[in-house]
Amino acid sequence: MADDLQTARAVQDAALATEGVASLGTGRWAEAATYGARDKVTGVVVSPNEVRVHIVVNYPPPEPLPALAERVRERVTSKVGGRPTIVVVEDIEVVQDENL
Repeated sequence: MADDLQTARAVQDAALATEGVASLGTGRWAEAATYGARDKVTGVVVSPNEVRVHIVVNYPPPEPLPALAERVRERVTSKVGGRPTIVVVEDIEVVQDENL
């Protein structure tokens, strides 16, 4: 379980460092998180068979959403121990621009 939390934190850091990612999502119908004894990492679900990363994207995004999701997946691949990784674009956050 501690290894899952370490993996989730590494995935969280890599995803948030990706241009265009505003934050990690919390899930739609159930909380998207990896749980430990006294801690959790929201937005990353680490299971034995896969890793899911729920992202919230800045609008306008720096590239088309499928390309951005693929870039996040590529960034986190080295952190997941060979497990398939699914990137869920959960929401879009409008960036405030005083010129609009």
